[in-house]
Amino acid sequence: MHKSFIKGFCIVMALLIFVTIYLKYQPTTSVQLTQHNSSQYASEEVAQKLQRTQLTKKIIIALRDEGYHPDSTIEYLIDSSDNQIITISLHNLEKIDNRTESKIQKIVNNIAKKNNFNLFIVDVQLTDLN
Repeated sequence: MHKSFIKGFCIVMALLIFVTIYLKYQPTTSVQLTQHNSSQYASEEVAQKLQRTQLTKKIIIALRDEGYHPDSTIEYLIDSSDNQIITISLHNLEKIDNRTESKIQKIVNNIAKKNNFNLFIVDVQLTDLN
């Protein structure tokens, strides 16, 4: 019994290490799903659709084409298909004004519409690279 316990423990530890390494080297899109039972299924569908449509990549490319410098990480908070928040971190800007936020919101809205997503609430943040 002692040997089987040690063997089981080693298998669990190996699995944890594998999962940790796997998660560390995943693409930089971060999707956080809230745990409300009624909306969890819809949130998971949205997360799968994000990967299938490569929405993150399209948004990053569009922002770069407009002269912005987004990080390669975009974070999503999805409660349901009607309540979606996207956080975009930009660098090489001194401040974010209303005009910049509005322009980025329009870029994200256009890409979301083209990929059959409901609109996102866009949260723009500055990243200091120094």
